[in-house]
Amino acid sequence: MNRVYQAIAILGITTALGGLAFTAHAQPTLSRVSFGEQSLRQSQRPEALIVPKTADEFFQRGTDELDKGDYQGAIEDFNQVLQINPNFVEAYCNRGLARAELQNYQGAIADFQQALQVSPNHADAYNKLGNAYAAQSNFQTARENFDAAVRLDPNMADAYYNRGLTRYTLGDKPGALADYTQALQINPSMPEAYGNRGITREALGDKKGALEDLQKAAQLFRAKGDMAAYQQTLALIETLRK
Repeated sequence: MNRVYQAIAILGITTALGGLAFTAHAQPTLSRVSFGEQSLRQSQRPEALIVPKTADEFFQRGTDELDKGDYQGAIEDFNQVLQINPNFVEAYCNRGLARAELQNYQGAIADFQQALQVSPNHADAYNKLGNAYAAQSNFQTARENFDAAVRLDPNMADAYYNRGLTRYTLGDKPGALADYTQALQINPSMPEAYGNRGITREALGDKKGALEDLQKAAQLFRAKGDMAAYQQTLALIETLRK
């Protein structure tokens, strides 16, 4: 229960390629998940041999399942948590993540909104709600939720990064630049923020700054072992140099 996870995988620099890579703020007891993995059947889960009895036990098993990509199993356990304790805010957040992984964005939005009903100042729920709206290409509403997240938690680097992506998409490149810069002031180890800031700088005519940011992004991607994003960044650097 003390481990810190990143809730939604950062997929790399995608703004320039027509996609978006939103990220949710790391919170204790939330799992790192990525879209596209198939869920496992209940009978395949070793955890099924241990029968939880309390809300915390169901939550822990659901979180483990979320971490392993068993999204349907996780949803079933979070359902049990919420039957026992309807005010278990992190169960709503984690069930929303599992539903988002299954591309049930409306269900995810409902869960994050319910989390905010229980805990109106839950900055992470606003960030995740913004992610879900962005997944539906509702970028203005996503932006408003990221605004709420950074207002409640001015140190949430991921929310600034996410808002930067929405601002870029909505045509506010100076605003995107400011948000990426703020994200990096809080967390200077975000290669995605360097990469997308570089893309934004290039769009604003600052080729030198763009190359510096992309080179830093490539360095960080390589250090993290994300070779796909590293190669993608190198390709962007070569394109800018032509």
